Amino acid sequence: MTHDDLRRRRRSIDSARAHGRVDDPVIRESWELCRHALAVDCPAAPVDCEPDEVRQRWEASPIRRSGIGVEEQLGRAAEASDLIAAITDDEGRILWSDGGYRMRHIAEGVGFVAGGRWDEASAGTNALGVALRTGRPSTVFASQHWCESVHDWVCWSAPVTAPDGTRIGVLDLSGRWDTATPVAELAVAALARLVEEHLPADVTSPGRSGELVLRLLGRPRATLGGRTLPLSPRQVELLAVLAVQGPASLEQLSEWIYGDHPVSPTTIKAELSHLRRILGGAIGSRPYRLELPVRIDVTDLRARLRAGDLHGATAAYGGQFLPDSEAPFAIDQRHVIDMALRRSLLEAGTPADLLRFAEIHRYDETVLRRALDLVARTDPLHHEARARLDLARRG
Repeated sequence: MTHDDLRRRRRSIDSARAHGRVDDPVIRESWELCRHALAVDCPAAPVDCEPDEVRQRWEASPIRRSGIGVEEQLGRAAEASDLIAAITDDEGRILWSDGGYRMRHIAEGVGFVAGGRWDEASAGTNALGVALRTGRPSTVFASQHWCESVHDWVCWSAPVTAPDGTRIGVLDLSGRWDTATPVAELAVAALARLVEEHLPADVTSPGRSGELVLRLLGRPRATLGGRTLPLSPRQVELLAVLAVQGPASLEQLSEWIYGDHPVSPTTIKAELSHLRRILGGAIGSRPYRLELPVRIDVTDLRARLRAGDLHGATAAYGGQFLPDSEAPFAIDQRHVIDMALRRSLLEAGTPADLLRFAEIHRYDETVLRRALDLVARTDPLHHEARARLDLARRG
């Protein structure tokens, strides 16, 4: 395509946009999605990931681990044509980028850098976001971009898809509109297919290995994809906060874990960095959050309790919440869970469930007396309740 052809194409797209028209149905659909999500004068994509997190995510990325040297090949193509190359994760976040000096400088001004979010909701219509959503190679030229800050760009992207159909990320080449060439589009599409042919065997979902299961009642334990994780007590506390409370800022994590004790933010960041590596990069930041499926015994207990299933809730109660933790978050959770279950059992629990609760709270005379009052004198549970109440009184 000659420079005159490119100029005519740009004039045509600019004119259509000025009259509120768009001919390409894929671009039209993207504009409709963006219309309610983002202003056209948004100056830059958000950069919501710290450098160490980006590095860890990139190390865990199946695209990098495909072993074909995708960075070298994509970077070479970018430098040869004064383009900029990028590789994203499954959320459209750039994990790796390289290219010619001029485009790198321009890219910094619009957030097209490692850690930048280029899904459509974050950055408007662009080739990376469109390819990620549609699962097909995409080209977005000049003012086809939703945001005015990239109207002088042209972007070519191709998605990388796992065997189960899950989108892993996107390969992209971008440059100024007057550098548009079909060679770039062919290059990213071919590289994306090559990556797919060489994906590591453990790829089942983007950068993750199944479900995180947390046992926080009684002796804490965490497993990921069936594998027990080697976690320190502090790391268990951090995981518990993120799993139970949800997304949190660094200040909130400090308050919930350390309370009034003065602790440097770098201490928490270091623990989170270790956790992120253990979880294959599945901890996001700003705010900090878990980015993989999680199952928690506390959630199961609360659901049963709210549904009136006292027997099921008592069975799920394997012990107090993080019983050895002095973190303010753990102390609060422990009190709420214990009191909610205890009062429910005193009101409507069976003798067997009351005695099961008392196995953990061995000196709770009120619970033991309630069990004794409810059970018939001829029932073996009566004698057990009497003996345990005597033992609690002596203790």
